[in-house]
Amino acid sequence: MGYTHYWYRPEEIKPDTFRAIVADTEKVLAEIEGYQVPMAGPTGTGRPELTEDVIAFNGSDDCGHPQDSSIVIPWPTANAGGVQAGAGPAGSWFAGATLQTRTCDGSCSYESFIFERVLDVPDYQREKTPDGPFFNFCKTAFRPYDLAVTAALIIAKHHLKGAMTVTSDGEAPHWFDGAMLCQSLLGYGLDFKLDESP
Repeated sequence: MGYTHYWYRPEEIKPDTFRAIVADTEKVLAEIEGYQVPMAGPTGTGRPELTEDVIAFNGSDDCGHPQDSSIVIPWPTANAGGVQAGAGPAGSWFAGATLQTRTCDGSCSYESFIFERVLDVPDYQREKTPDGPFFNFCKTAFRPYDLAVTAALIIAKHHLKGAMTVTSDGEAPHWFDGAMLCQSLLGYGLDFKLDESP
């Protein structure tokens, strides 16, 4: 349980298409770090990985933001957006805290965002859909790096078009910041729309 984004994609992405996805993601991550959103490699340490085979990142485990034990199983309010370290909960839902903005509990790291050029498809997925598309997800808990995850998925969807489906526990307002960031840096993003859940 927790705030999550989901996607279906082909098993393999053409090298030139993946290079374009990586180049656009690199621009966005550099801009996000300028907003004081501490980015890290997939384990919450080191640097994000952007190669011709994989995009892998997370928020920083050692972000320096204040500890806040009241941020448990966070969920965004209906119009939540932006990023603000130390914002604290806005209220509660049956499983934990609600947030008005992306914030953390003292660690900006949560689940790794990993987007590979060629998937290593587990047997159970291949049995269900032998030719794809293949499922993946990233639970961000509306931490600050959620902005990077939404932007990266907008970028991938832009380049893969109908070959990729993106759904989310969030609604359009929760994706607006990522869409605006892509629009201002890359010239696309505001046309992004979440797909219907399968």
